[in-house]
Formats: sequence, C-alpha cells, structure tokens
Amino acid sequence: MTERTHKEIYDRLLAVETKVDNLVEDSKEVVAAFNAAQGAFTVLGWLASAAKPMLWIAGIVTAFSFMISEYRMK
Repeated sequence: MTERTHKEIYDRLLAVETKVDNLVEDSKEVVAAFNAAQGAFTVLGWLASAAKPMLWIAGIVTAFSFMISEYRMK
C-alpha cells in the first residue's frame, strides 16, 4: 500500500466534491419536473372526481329539455 500525501487526498476530495455539486445541479431539473408532474396528477384527480357529478347534472338537464320539447310539440 502506498501512502498518499495530504495534497493528493485533498485534490481527490475536491474532485469528488465537484462531481457531487454537478450531480446536485443536474438532479434539480429532474426533481422540479417530477414535482410539476405530481401537481398535474393531483389536478387531474380533482377534475376526475368533479366530472362524474357534472355528467349526471348534464344528463338530467338534457332529459328535461327533451321532455319539454316533446311536450311542446304535442
């Protein structure tokens, strides 16, 4: 086993620190995209839960409008 000097160890530490900093910068965009997608899925979940009652209301309004139009034709 060869002994390393403090300067060699310090230089390697700086190289590793630089790589970690680059990794953090690169992963920030991925994390931001993931958070945006998670928010979009939350909004889509709200829309899906609101769509069913709105479809029922639209169906009832349509049925009444057909009944009224049939009544007026007679």
